[in-house]
Amino acid sequence: MKMTKSLLGTALCASALLAGHSYASDDFPGVKKLMDENEFKQSGLDKLSETEIKALNKWLIKYTAQDSSLIRQNVKAVQEESKTEIRSRIKGTFKGWKGNTKFYLENGQVWQQRNQKSGTRWVANMENPEVLISTNFFGLQVLTIVDKDKSTKVKRIR
Repeated sequence: MKMTKSLLGTALCASALLAGHSYASDDFPGVKKLMDENEFKQSGLDKLSETEIKALNKWLIKYTAQDSSLIRQNVKAVQEESKTEIRSRIKGTFKGWKGNTKFYLENGQVWQQRNQKSGTRWVANMENPEVLISTNFFGLQVLTIVDKDKSTKVKRIR
């Protein structure tokens, strides 16, 4: 399998999502779940066989465990992307979060609370609150409600 620019970009994005975590192969969600359907198709991964997808997933696990921190530290494009902050607003009435809340933003992105098993709940009743999504020390994204200074870890799902 030849490593194209889009596939390398996919690998870097997936490894950034996995940074700081160690996954057994049974726990690893795989590229099909890490990417939305459109990203998966645009990257050309939909053309791979199941055997090739399994090989790519195995490589991502190995890469993440061994090399991803070196890439994050030494590749300027990756460093710049990790510094990018996103400012937008939640569409409509926001009532807080609990475990697996999805955040639909005005910029078209959809984020989901990362710690789905958490019983943590923060309740609010706000219209289109401004949010800031930034990357924390461990490489994970954090969504902050700007006016309330309340935060939760999130992952982008679209």
